[in-house]
Order: sequence, then structure tokens, then C-alpha cells
Amino acid sequence: MIWLYERGPEVLRIETRFNNSSSQFELVWHRPDGSSESEQFPTEAAFRARLESVEAALKTDHWNINGSPQILSEGWRDGNPSKTH
Repeated sequence: MIWLYERGPEVLRIETRFNNSSSQFELVWHRPDGSSESEQFPTEAAFRARLESVEAALKTDHWNINGSPQILSEGWRDGNPSKTH
């Protein structure tokens, strides 16, 4: 899924997905300055805990979600089309 956050003229893009090759959950940041960073999590529980902390930090830093998330055509568990967020 792709989540867009705005703070003034800045846009932050966050992707959440499951990597079937590594069997890990991924959180990918695309920052307003053009840099990006990827985090991997071995369990869904660790992934969800990180997402909760990210959402809280974004709110504290005055980032506002922009619209509904976009669903990626890839990024699902093989054989299990449940959402990763």
C-alpha cells in the first residue's frame, strides 16, 4: 500500500508491503528531499508495532494523511491476499 502524508508543501510517501522472496514485511520511506529508506520486519507483529509508532510520530510532527491509501498490485503474501496494514 502507498500512504501519502503532507506537511505544508512537503510530501512524504510510505509504502507497506510483504516481500515473498525474503518472507519479510517491508516499510519503505520516500522523503521529500528525494532520499529513501527501507526497513524489514520478520513478523507481522513487529511490522504492525513499527507502523503504530510511525503513525504516532508523524502525527506529533504535524504530518497529515492525504487521501486513502493506494493498493499496490504486488506486495501481498503469496496465497494470502490479506492487507499488510
